[in-house]
Amino acid sequence: MFFNWKQVINDSNGGEYIISLDNLLFGGIVNSRNLEFLKRKQNKLIIDEFLDFVENNKESIFYVYVSLPRLLLNYTDRTEEVLAINIDLYKFFSDKICDLLESYENYSIFKNEIKHYILNVRKEKLKIIDYFLTQVNLRGLRNISEVLIVLDDSQFKGLNFLEMKYLQKKYSKVSYNFHMLVGLDEIHLVMLAKILGVKGDILFSSNHDLAYKSSIYEGMSLKNLLSQYEKYFNVDFFRVGDSDYYWKIFDGRYQRESFEQVKFFNDFQQFLNYFKDISCRNVLCFNNIPFDCLANVKHFVDISFANGASLEVLKYFLTNEDKLMGLDSFWAWNTLANSLGSSLAQYIVLQSFPIKNEYILRRLVVENFLESVYQTIVRYFAKIYSWSTKDIGEAFNKVLQTFDIKTFFITDINLPWHRYFEVDIKVELKGGRIL
Repeated sequence: MFFNWKQVINDSNGGEYIISLDNLLFGGIVNSRNLEFLKRKQNKLIIDEFLDFVENNKESIFYVYVSLPRLLLNYTDRTEEVLAINIDLYKFFSDKICDLLESYENYSIFKNEIKHYILNVRKEKLKIIDYFLTQVNLRGLRNISEVLIVLDDSQFKGLNFLEMKYLQKKYSKVSYNFHMLVGLDEIHLVMLAKILGVKGDILFSSNHDLAYKSSIYEGMSLKNLLSQYEKYFNVDFFRVGDSDYYWKIFDGRYQRESFEQVKFFNDFQQFLNYFKDISCRNVLCFNNIPFDCLANVKHFVDISFANGASLEVLKYFLTNEDKLMGLDSFWAWNTLANSLGSSLAQYIVLQSFPIKNEYILRRLVVENFLESVYQTIVRYFAKIYSWSTKDIGEAFNKVLQTFDIKTFFITDINLPWHRYFEVDIKVELKGGRIL
């Protein structure tokens, strides 16, 4: 939504502010991928106005970020055959955008320029980012503490990396802190964690080594992704035998999609019967280290799969409610970068802020856990059989009943993007308290 940013900042009488350039100029991430919004002449005027405001409010500190959109693969082979494939890809992704934005007021704009729309969006977005960074550099504004370019996930041959290299080369020696990260979804939480600062190094334990493990979305390895976070947070990650922060890492070279664990089942009840009977003890879920031995684990992230958790992890926590309700964070909901970034950020934030409302924290853990149950299990069947939200709710209830869950219940389920990829889940803890 559009909002009066000057009023928001003025009303708060100074402080530290995280500013999304996408919101500032376009009102949100959707419009920031709209060619007509990107081409508007007043974009530069708004940037100048914002920087004037920053310059006149030297008592405030600003952290600014902007996204680089993902969507398209880049082929180095320029033969006619590959160019023909590219044209098909342009159309494919443009159609996907149309499907996603059908409910939006500006839907008709996205029907135009199908073949070249996405490349033009990227070009215009880069122009705006370039202008903003140049102006910040020329003005030498000391109270802009940081400018962060965030890559919204990509693939190994993503055009994003060409743009990132261009920006890194051009702005590597600027007066402000200039960073680039992969993973957009959790970025506000990551920046808040950066502002708060880390107390000491980050100690974690995991089931596998980090080397040579590549995400299927981010276009980089887990090791490289962690090096970005180390540089951004100015910390070192140390793997130890036992810690309160545990990663379950994929055991092959590449991640796979979590739904691949259930795709051999056509019947939901048949799958539930199998799921109830599988034994964690027979699977190298935690590399032969029983989770019970890691008694002090409070933060758990499963990045063994993209878009969901492993069945073994879900089974473990469904049969050990007390362990789930004892966590301060659970993440396994999206890509490697988004899940990892969210877990790191929440870990750091909770080091700085003591928990004042444990009820809300437990709800967050449970809702993230159920989001992963949805991504890994329910979404596959929902998509096959075109389930309604009522059907999805019934499927969740069957899962909870199968494992005799008693500490919480689902109060609302919603598909916010009118597609099956993401679900919003709200829960209540029984009795309105921690059990």
